[in-house]
Order: sequence, then C-alpha cells, then structure tokens
Amino acid sequence: MDSLFTGYDTTDGFSVESEDTQVNNDLYGTGYHSNETVSKRRGPLKIRKLTTNARKKDILQHISVSTLPKAFQNVFPFSEFNRMQSAAFPFLFEHDENCVISSPTGSGKTVLFELAVLNLIKKCNFDIGNSKVIYMAPTKSLCSEMFKNWKCKFSNLSVGILTSDTSLMETEKVKKSNIIITTPEKWDLLTRKWTDYSRLFELVRLILVDEVHTLRENRGATLEVVITRMNTMCKDIRIIAVSATIPNISDVATWLKSHRNEHYEMAKVLEYDDSYRQVSLKRHVCTYNFTGSNDFQRDAMYNSKLEELIQLYCQNKPVLIFCPTRASTISTAKYLVRNRRRVPLSGQKQLADRVLFECFQHGIAFHNAGLSMEDRTAVETAFIEGTINILCSTSTLAVGINLPAYLVIIKGTRIWNSTDVDEYTSLDILQMIGRAGRPQFEKEGCAVIMTEPKMKNMYERLIYGTDNLESTLHLNLCEHLTAEISLNTVTDVDSAITWLKNTFFYVRLLKSPANYHEISKRLKGCGSMEDRLYEFCQMLFEELSRNQLISENDKSFSCTPYGNAMARHYILFETIKRYINAKNYLSLQEILTLLSNSNEFSEIKMRHNEKRLFKEINMCPLLRFPFVTEKKQSQILDKTSQKVSLIIQYELGGLEFPSYEGAHKLHQMLVQDKMRVFRHCFRLLKSMIDVFIEKRDGMSLKNTLFLLRSINGNCWENTPMVLRQLKNIGLVSVRKLVRHNVNSLADMAELSENQIEYYLGLKIGSGLKIKSDLSLIPTLKFRSKLEKYEVHGRAIDVYFKVEVSASSRTSVWHGHNLSVDIEASKVSGELIDFRRINLSNLKTPRSFRLNAKIESRLDDIEFSIGCQEIAGVGRTATFSTNDLPKEALEKLTEDSNKNQKRLFMLDSIEDIDLENKGMSSSSDDSLFQYLANRDPPPNRVEQDKNSHLYSRTIRTNGNFECYHTCKDKNKCRHLCCKEGIPKECLKHKERRVESGPINTNFTPNDRMLDTNFAPALNLNEVDDLSSLEEFSISRTSSQLPDEIQELSSQPENTYTYLQDNSSKRVDSKEPILRTSPEYERQFSEAVIVPIDINESSSTEPTSSGSADGAELDFLGSDVSLG
Repeated sequence: MDSLFTGYDTTDGFSVESEDTQVNNDLYGTGYHSNETVSKRRGPLKIRKLTTNARKKDILQHISVSTLPKAFQNVFPFSEFNRMQSAAFPFLFEHDENCVISSPTGSGKTVLFELAVLNLIKKCNFDIGNSKVIYMAPTKSLCSEMFKNWKCKFSNLSVGILTSDTSLMETEKVKKSNIIITTPEKWDLLTRKWTDYSRLFELVRLILVDEVHTLRENRGATLEVVITRMNTMCKDIRIIAVSATIPNISDVATWLKSHRNEHYEMAKVLEYDDSYRQVSLKRHVCTYNFTGSNDFQRDAMYNSKLEELIQLYCQNKPVLIFCPTRASTISTAKYLVRNRRRVPLSGQKQLADRVLFECFQHGIAFHNAGLSMEDRTAVETAFIEGTINILCSTSTLAVGINLPAYLVIIKGTRIWNSTDVDEYTSLDILQMIGRAGRPQFEKEGCAVIMTEPKMKNMYERLIYGTDNLESTLHLNLCEHLTAEISLNTVTDVDSAITWLKNTFFYVRLLKSPANYHEISKRLKGCGSMEDRLYEFCQMLFEELSRNQLISENDKSFSCTPYGNAMARHYILFETIKRYINAKNYLSLQEILTLLSNSNEFSEIKMRHNEKRLFKEINMCPLLRFPFVTEKKQSQILDKTSQKVSLIIQYELGGLEFPSYEGAHKLHQMLVQDKMRVFRHCFRLLKSMIDVFIEKRDGMSLKNTLFLLRSINGNCWENTPMVLRQLKNIGLVSVRKLVRHNVNSLADMAELSENQIEYYLGLKIGSGLKIKSDLSLIPTLKFRSKLEKYEVHGRAIDVYFKVEVSASSRTSVWHGHNLSVDIEASKVSGELIDFRRINLSNLKTPRSFRLNAKIESRLDDIEFSIGCQEIAGVGRTATFSTNDLPKEALEKLTEDSNKNQKRLFMLDSIEDIDLENKGMSSSSDDSLFQYLANRDPPPNRVEQDKNSHLYSRTIRTNGNFECYHTCKDKNKCRHLCCKEGIPKECLKHKERRVESGPINTNFTPNDRMLDTNFAPALNLNEVDDLSSLEEFSISRTSSQLPDEIQELSSQPENTYTYLQDNSSKRVDSKEPILRTSPEYERQFSEAVIVPIDINESSSTEPTSSGSADGAELDFLGSDVSLG
C-alpha cells in the first residue's frame, strides 16, 4: 500500500474520520476541502463499537512512519503509528498550538512528545540551533529512562538531564543542550533565578509535560507554578501536556491557554479512552476487612489472599506483586514459596542474598533497593526470560525498568514508614497498573488492587478516570508567593490576584469552590469569590511580612534578604522561620541540630528495624555529638532529627559500620538515606549562611561555614579525615597515614611519591596520582593592613585594607568550581564583613576595605579565609586591641562580662568535665584538640602537666593506652584501642594551635607577622630553638619575652612565638619577612600588617566600601556586606 501521506495530496488518502479525531481532511493546512470543518466538541469522544469489518477498517487508520521526512523516520523503531498516535499526529506534527492529551497508561504517549520535537526541528529548517526543548517528568527515574531513550534517538541533538543529582558543573553543561530533561522542582529552582538564566529561558521553544495529572499531589503545586511562570514570561512558547484519563481535562486546557497573542486561545484537547490502549486492561478492586490496627498484621493478612487471586486471574502467566516495603517483598516471596506447589529449579547461579537464592529455586523472587546491583540485574533478567514466574517488588520497579507482566497485584494501598501511614499517590497507582499487559505477547492484561472497603470508590474512580483533577497550590502558597515577589512578578495584592488568575488553582476555584475549604476557613467574609481571594492573599502578605520575609515600601512589597534566601535556595516556609528565629551565637552542635530539624527531612523516618543500628552508631566513642542522658546512656532514638544528625556525623567522622548480627542487611538502606540527607544539606546550609549574614551573627556564620566545608569534603575539617578528599584515599588509608603522623593536607604535601606509596602499600606510580591531585588544591593568601583609626569618645573606629590572592593550577577540583570565603568578625560573635569570590577571579590579588567599631579591650577582630568546597585549607588571623597605640588603648574599657566565643566554644569558658556531658574522654581527637587549645580558667593553680600520664601504659608506637575495657583491643572497632592516644591529644595537654585556625597577634611599629602554617611553640618542651629557624622572623634576645630569654643562650636564635589572646608582644626593629620555599608547599597564608604610626595621624575619613571595587567579584552568599 502506498504511503498515506505523499505530499500535498488533495484526495482523501486515509480512513481516520473526523468524528473520531476532531480532524478534518486538510492535514497540511493547504486550503483544500474548505467545506470540511474541524469538530469543536471538547467533551469525551464517542467511541464506535467496531464490528469485524470495522476492525479491518481500523487497521487502515494507522499512519505509516514513512509519511515523515526521511531524516525523521529512523527515530521510530516501528513501521506505523498506533491508533491513538495516528489520531493525534496532525495536531502535534503539523500545527503549533498548545495541546493537552488525555490517554490511558500504556497507550504510547511518549511518541507524541517525539512528534512535537520533530515538528520544532522542521520549523527551524532542520537546524534547531540554540533552541531549547524542556521535558518535565515528576520523578528522577522517569527522567533517567527518557534520557537514555532520547540520547540514542536524537543523536544529532544534544540531550542533557537536570535533576537533584546533577552537580553545578554538570548544570552548566546541560544548559547548552538542545533537549533538557528535568523535574519540576529543579526547573522551578532555576526559574527562581530568572535574571541569572534569562538568556536560557529566552531560547525555550517547546515544553513537554509528562504525567500532568500529578497536579493533584502535594508536589503538584510546583509543577503548576513553574508551568504558569514559563507560559506567562516566555514568548513564542508551545506547551504539550500529557495526562492519564481524567474527566476535567478541559480545565487543564483552559489553564494552558496560549499567551503568544492577545486572544489567549485555549489549548487543544485530545482525549482518548481505553479503547485506544495497545493492550486491553481488566481492572479489579478487591476489598478485605481487617479489624486490627497493626499494619504489619494487615500485610500478613493480604499474603493469605494472594494465592486465591493468582489462581483466579493469572492464567499461568507472569505475575508482578507490588508490596509496600522492602521487608514486605521478602515476606511475601517466602510465604508464596511455602504455600505454592512448584517443582524446584536446578542449575541456577549463586546469588549473594541467601533468602533470594532459596526463593529463586522455586520460580519466585523479590526485588528491592536493598539488594546488590548484581542480584537485581539477575532477577530482572530471569523475569524477562520466564525463569521466574512471580516477582514481588516495591513500587519503584513500576518506574524506570520495563518489566511488564500479564497480572499486576497491588498488595495493599497503604505504605508505612515508622509511625506514619499513607496511601499511595495516584501517580504510583497508575504507574503500577501500567505494568499490566505485555504488548509483545498478548492483547490483554489484568490489574488487581487489594485495599480496604472504604477506599474502594476512590480507587475505582482513579483507575477508570472519573475523579476530577484538583489543584494543591493553596496548601503551600507562602513559598511560591515569596518566589514570585522575589522575581517582581508580584508586588502587591492586586498583582498577586493577576498572577493567580493564570494558575490551574483559579480555574478550579471558580468551578468547584467547595473543594478549597482551606480558603474559607481562614476568611470571615461572605463576599464574591474574587473578594474572598483578595482577602486571602492579603492575609498571606501579612504573614510573610510578620515573619520578615517581605517588606513594604511605597505600597509595594519586595523580598527581604531572608525572603530572597528562601526563594533562591528553595527552602520551606517553616524551615526558614526556624532559621530566622534561632538564637544568636550558635555552637557547631547547635548548628547541626538546627540543620537536622529542617522540615525538608520530614520524609526521612526512623524505621523500627533501624533503631539498634543507630543506637550502635550513637554509642560509638568517636561520635562527636552523641544523644546521651546524664548517665551517659543512649537516649531513645525515634526522631527524624536524631537520625539525620547521626547520619551526618557517621559520614563525616568516617565511622565503621556496626558489626552486630543482621546489621549488614541495613547497610544499603543507610547508604540511600545518607544520599537523601546530603542532597538537602548543601542548599539548607547556604540559606543559613544568608540568614546569619543578615543577622550579622559571625559566630553562627563561622560554624555554619565549618559544617558546610565538612559536608563538601565528606569529613570533619579539623581531623585527619580531611585526607579522604584526595582520590584513592579511604578510611583504611587514613589510618595508615595517621600511624606515620600524617594528619593534614599540609603533612601530606610534604611527603614524596615514594613515601606515599610506602605508607599506603601502593604500587609504583600510584603516589604520583595522589601528589597530582594534591597539587591542584589552591594556596590561599590573605593580607590585612590597619590603615588608620579614629577615636570617638569611648569607642574607636578602625579601618582595614584586605588583600586576597590564590595560587592554583585550576579553579576546578573534583568537578566543583572553587570559591573563597572571607569573613571578618569580632571574637564576641558580631559579624563585620563577609564576602565570597570565585577562585577563577583570584588570578591577580583582589583588595577591599572594611571598618569596625571597637568598644572594649576584648573586641579583638578575627579574619578568616577558607575554600568552601575543600575542607582543611583555611586559616584565621586575629587583630588584638593591644596592638593599638597606647593613647588609643586607654580610651577603651575592659568589659569583663563579654564572652569571647570560639569555634568549638561550649556554654562557659570555665573548665568543663566532658565526661559529665556524655562525651568520650579518650577517643575523640577533635574534642581533645579543643581541650588543648582553650584558655585556662583564671586564678587556677597550675598542676603538674604530666601527672595524668603516670596512670597510662605506653604502647610500642609511643602512644598511650586508653581506658576502654574491651576484651580484645586488636579486634575492637575503637581507633584508640587499636592505635592508642597520642600524647598531645590527652586531656591535660599544654595549649597548642591545632591544624585548623591559627590566631595571630599583631606586632606594633608597622611590622609584619607571617603565619604560614607556623607551628605553635610550647616553651616548656623546647630543647633546641635553632630547629625552629625555618618558621622564624629575625629577633634579638633583648626583644624577647622574659621566659624565652631564659631558654635562649644564643642572642641571635630565631623562632616564632604565638599565643592566642595574649597581651605579650614580640617587638622587632627590623621588618624582615622570611618566605622560604617550605611555605610554597602549604595551602594558606595569613599575614597581618598593623597600623603605620605616621599614617594614623590622618583624620581624613575612609569609606568602608571597596576602593578596588572594579576588580572585585564578590558573590557573598549572594550577599556582600561592607
């Protein structure tokens, strides 16, 4: 038979009737057959009951793929389109209007998207150029499946995927793609930064929306908002939306009206019922009474009914049983093995999971995310080949993996997690039902839903498509309204009403106001719908203003920095309120607690079978912040915040996985939960940074930056775990390096390639790879000069010039663009200035100026510099008020009540017994570094510093035994039991500067102090001062503190003397700054230049802004303080 489409043929060349398709015979718009008109019906289609002759005629309705231009024919692996695709063909391939297609699951809707893409290519004369196509799907698994499919089909186009798993570097590449596959949440996040990506949005020509019926879900509001934003703000854009069968599809078409002209034409409705499905589907909703309240018992009851359903409906064909949990898949498979008669299989390959292997022998298997990838692949292959006939799986198998079966059984519609029990979403139900029927083998399939009697009507309406689609935008309107205010699309209540009128919510509100009683509950008036909506929006504005998210200026609303942080970082309303209302000067533990209580983690629950696992993690002596009682016993672990906190600490601390019997079964679950937690952490911490900048809370900001660097580096920043950031360095390698006293990136840089290979037991050449990776870490340099000061009564204004530079081979490390954070704050916690600069902009030094007010002698100022993406390369330098001239210093008072907070400052600066706080006193290195570094309490009698060593046994490696009472310390999981405790980490060790921040006092008389990884000097333990030459500044004996003069017998000995918050200063007559080659191997430099006495006499005011602003690119956390 000739092709149905052979150019502009004026004959009636095909048998599709307008009654069925709402199409006239003029497919190409040539003007022929003008007497024929398009049917304007918008209601459901009338489907003819086909006789045998009619069915033969129906075969002729299928359009051949050869109708397409030759370049397009290879896109489709079949020779002709099915009936539904043929009916929609002219609207998608020949016209440019917006379309809404309602069609049953499994009818081949993906082909409709592909036809729309080909139409765009045809319009561009087969050169799409920079034009963009956006495909949106509700789940990452659907996006991944489409990405794999289209990457091969559209080989001449670039295809990219953009989900929550996409890194920032990959995002930049995806933006250049012709086809961008994404989720509504990710695209919403991008469009909230409209000005940053405006050029990208201008290039969008086509938006493909899959599963648009998810508007009824809680996350459907995001889809509704982002499509509304694109439709109203982008010109010349076409939208194609596909949905499962719903009765009010015309409401979706009203919402998706075209904005390309002033007529606002409603989208074209293409509606097809079950007769267009490739495989006819029998659907049954079976109900079972259950009088108990235990959902686990309910699941067992459903097991007892499975055999009856399988015998009734399966016809000896493959069966796919969807279970609510992973444990349920296993119990269901084991139950069927015990109660079904089947000859055991032989010659099967060995599987890693023993239970799976036993079930496999009887032709039954289970599939869940807890299995290894090898076992999952083996199960999928066996089910396709027919080796196993019954497969029990979680709902995740319904999306992303094409494993259709003749019979699909949904075993219960309630899914539970800890104490929460919810019904499946409509998307989940429809996806699972869509797996019923195998087009390559038979013409029909069967789906059975097992549920409670009270839920029968709801699921029948869902599967037969008689349940109206409703909006959920009104349930979380605060977040989306704030985003629109940040984009200036909404500036007052009137513009908010205008925006709402373009949403699906407004369409349904007018037609069915009874379904939106949440609005009526908050209103007292009984006016018209628009009046009530106006009052509702006014209440929302008041609530946002009350929580400091928006502010009013000249009757126009705009976002505050808090509101911008919420919108740009995609933060929930309740979460940002918690951040704003948090107390000031939070410690690291309090920052972690604040993060763990974010509402974004609400879906992560403490499962019943995980409680022992997390109790083991919680009682690990290496855990930094355990949940313990006053008696040092584990608290009851049943909260989401506890689980999130323990997961973060488990990963950052590099703790070993618990080894009790049965723990290994939970390892995969822990890995998945860890990925979900860390996926949220980055944007939550960045929003916290913005909040603390606005609150000018330097203490909380410093600890938040510390936690962000730790999470980016997958390690606690001030521990040897920073070595894990290097490629091919894992936990075992870190322990080997610690044995050789390699505890930081700086220590690692001093090793040769041969030493690295020897310490780690690597092959020749492996050390070079590690050294190469290490060499890509930038060297940060920081200089600050006090230019002048001004005395105002009892306060002094000080003015600094800060210069920042970096030495680096590249601005990218491990796929991340690097940035440098510079923070200046008072030791009391008040923030002075914060800036963020891209490392790529530091090829030449950048400088800026800042000023601060000093009101007390305790108002020392700390300057910190660090790399946000790499832990362990930052440093801190301190400007002390004691370095001001004497006449200025006398104007200041000593505020004895001001608490000088530090990075790990506890509630009091008095001596605190960590054992009373429930913390290990013999294992946690970082806490002992805190104990070693904190200032001694005033007026305390100094004790013998070595008296605590006499009760400990010295190991052969020079470390001291811990006090743990483990039976076999060689097999114990405690690091301190295996390796012992270094002397410098013991509780009463003399104060020393840790590998993290180095606080450096100024020297007077315009002298310079270099703090390039300068080691702290313990004067009581120095035997040979000449060994410190390489870190020194030249001094004379007469200029040294008294205690050093007593130790030094040679007047020209050189060394560095550092002491935090000390009033002692090292004077020098010669401004010598030593820069030996040793410094070049380090990763940071902090240099302080005090005031020039001659310059200080100037009274000319200095601006606190940047004098070199033209050469600076201060990103801040999207904020620049001055």
